[in-house]
Amino acid sequence: MTLLINRNWFPPDQSSKIATRYVEWLNEHPPDKTIEKNLGIGVTSAENGNVLVYGIGQIMKGKEKEALLINTQQNLFMAAAIKDFKYKTEIMLDFNEAYKILGMAAPEV
Repeated sequence: MTLLINRNWFPPDQSSKIATRYVEWLNEHPPDKTIEKNLGIGVTSAENGNVLVYGIGQIMKGKEKEALLINTQQNLFMAAAIKDFKYKTEIMLDFNEAYKILGMAAPEV
């Protein structure tokens, strides 16, 4: 399984704008589960007092380019309207896939 990890952070006073902007994005761009399946969204705080949001999705086989494009477009959409919005996106292999690259089976954990 290939994972897309998206981190967003922003000042707490921008939280309502973020929430509204995210709903706008979803209304204009409904999720395409043939590209990425949402596994979860978590919200916490960062050490500098910002709000930190993690989004984790499973990228469907062969859809890495499309998933990264959509994710980048969404982040730019948010950044255009939210003061001090920052983001970082990573594509990762899960534990089992990483072991397969080594020609090994992942241990049971």
